[in-house]
Amino acid sequence: MIDFLLEIGFEEFPPRLLRPAAEDLTKRIQALLKEKKVFFRSIRTIYTPRRMGTIVLGLSRRQKSQVIEIQGPPKRFAYDEKGKPTEKMIGFMKTNNLKASEIICKRTKKGDYVCGKTEIAGATTESILRSNIPLIIRGLEFEKTMVWNEGKVRFPRPIRWIIALLDRKPLRFDYAGVQANRYSWPNQHFSFKPIRLEKPREYMNFLRHGGVIVDPNERKKIIMTRIKQAADKSKGKSVYSDDMIEEINCTTEYPEVVTGTFDEHYMTLPREVLMTVLRAHGNVIWIRDTNEYIYVFSAKKKALQNVKTGYERVIESRLNDAYFYYQNDMKNGLQNMLMQTKNMTWLEGLGSLYQKSLRLQNFSDVYRAVPGVDLDVLKRAALLCKADLLSEMVREKEFTSLQGIMGGYYALASGEDEAVASAIGEHYLPRYVGDSVPRSLNGALLSIADKLDGVVGAYLSGNRPSGSYDPFAVRRNGYGVINLLDIFGIELSLFEAGTKILELHTKRLDGGVLREFFDERMTRYLQDNGYRYDEIKAVLATWNGNVPDTKKRCDALKSFRGSREFVKLVIGQKRVRNILKNLRTAGVVDGALVREPAEKALVHVREKVKPNLEAMIERENYAEVLKMLLEMRPAIDKFFDDVLVMCDDEKLRANRLAIVSSINDLFSQYADFSQIVIEGEKTQR
Repeated sequence: MIDFLLEIGFEEFPPRLLRPAAEDLTKRIQALLKEKKVFFRSIRTIYTPRRMGTIVLGLSRRQKSQVIEIQGPPKRFAYDEKGKPTEKMIGFMKTNNLKASEIICKRTKKGDYVCGKTEIAGATTESILRSNIPLIIRGLEFEKTMVWNEGKVRFPRPIRWIIALLDRKPLRFDYAGVQANRYSWPNQHFSFKPIRLEKPREYMNFLRHGGVIVDPNERKKIIMTRIKQAADKSKGKSVYSDDMIEEINCTTEYPEVVTGTFDEHYMTLPREVLMTVLRAHGNVIWIRDTNEYIYVFSAKKKALQNVKTGYERVIESRLNDAYFYYQNDMKNGLQNMLMQTKNMTWLEGLGSLYQKSLRLQNFSDVYRAVPGVDLDVLKRAALLCKADLLSEMVREKEFTSLQGIMGGYYALASGEDEAVASAIGEHYLPRYVGDSVPRSLNGALLSIADKLDGVVGAYLSGNRPSGSYDPFAVRRNGYGVINLLDIFGIELSLFEAGTKILELHTKRLDGGVLREFFDERMTRYLQDNGYRYDEIKAVLATWNGNVPDTKKRCDALKSFRGSREFVKLVIGQKRVRNILKNLRTAGVVDGALVREPAEKALVHVREKVKPNLEAMIERENYAEVLKMLLEMRPAIDKFFDDVLVMCDDEKLRANRLAIVSSINDLFSQYADFSQIVIEGEKTQR
């Protein structure tokens, strides 16, 4: 068994691209080895800001030999009457270097043929890797790349060295003007001398002596441990997210930490401002409710004091700027900022930010029936929610992410009710899929209104999403609206809400456009929540824009799908839908024309089920609704078995179609079950 090491060294890599690229490299090498049938025991991904690669342990020296089957002539031409090989058979054996013991007869669709089985020795692992590794590196995909030499090779950062070491032997190949060899490079803070490697198993220890911890998992544990130790010394709690730790892990090779401090008077700044200033400088983690922070860096411990001094100077400067902006905004006041929004255009042709605020305020009346809503709070928050966009703090590029949040602080400072400030501070949430949502109902309702207005505004201004083009994040806003309606259980029709926004814009837009948009967003949302595509199609075929109600219907349908009666229910409506396929309109059922026992029984069942069904739908008791629809199945089957719907008598035919249509109407109050795919049924997705 042998080992293999691949390391690609480069100038410092963009942190967000590093881990996906390293993992992709490993997956491609793993796929190559499996495809070529080369055995290996383990494979590991390595990366730091200046390198990424793969270590494979326990490789076989060559790929597994293969037994292949070579088809020869038909059996009748391969042997003569006495069973001896013919000239054609002998020629086949000589050409393929086959022995008589390697010949078998095989029956095919075209008849009996002779076949030869032969074993082909596998290629060496060395030859497989040498010829394929450059192709794998070239095949890596990135959002952005650069060209740095005459070879025109594209990569996110210039490649400076490559190690390709198979056991004790380097694989010689050139890529991007760099020849693969056995030399790696240490942490620049430790040494500038290359590290010579004799075999892959030495790699991690040799690099560690050079100030590089190449295993990202080990490096992450060290980072977490040192952050905790530093925070414990300060008797505080460090504030960070998983994303921050991942970014730190992708920007350090040998993590060390130092604790810095800033002037205590900056503690009067909002917590979010402090965290934004610290995070903007990378690898800085605040110790909550203190004037201390932890900086994670990649250098020797003797550099601690220099690092500490440098960072304290830089952070002090940025905190001073933030303090200046904040104090000026507090003096200016939120009401003055609101007046300034009159002169700031929201979207070309759609008025100012102030007009948008008035529109959100007027839209709030739509929520009048929502349980727990405080319309006075909501309307006040709607009027003030965009004012902080004119604050000095939010207009500063570094702090634009604090829009809404700063508005909440300024509202409190201006004497506004705490509920108003909370709604303002939350109304941009969620900003993306997976982001936190508002804690208050008023904040959620304001967020829904703002996002809906953004969707409609984008369509009105000609900025509707198309393919990858979505500069106004219309799809994200639509998804966010649906997410909030579901989480807070707000019974509101998206279609009616969109129409209301359009009325407030006093502009026209084809209603079908918004319907199509919300259909697509709702489909995506339900898919993300684990529902099958046919269940989604069935429910959305009859939905009225009510998100919580639609989710409950999908839940009931998904649960019912596991029962034995599910297929019976679906087939029941499919029979109904099939006969109505080409029917444009259906009349009213005439009782005088209901003659056959089977059609009388079906009409009777319909009249019995209808009021109870409507009552259960009103209560959103969809499990009971499905049971009621299932109870109609025997009468439906009997009707189709005993009654000729498409009879010659025109009046009878029309009346029977009206009966079938009325049954379909009952099913459609819940969903279009004809969209459900049952096992064995031919369909196109």
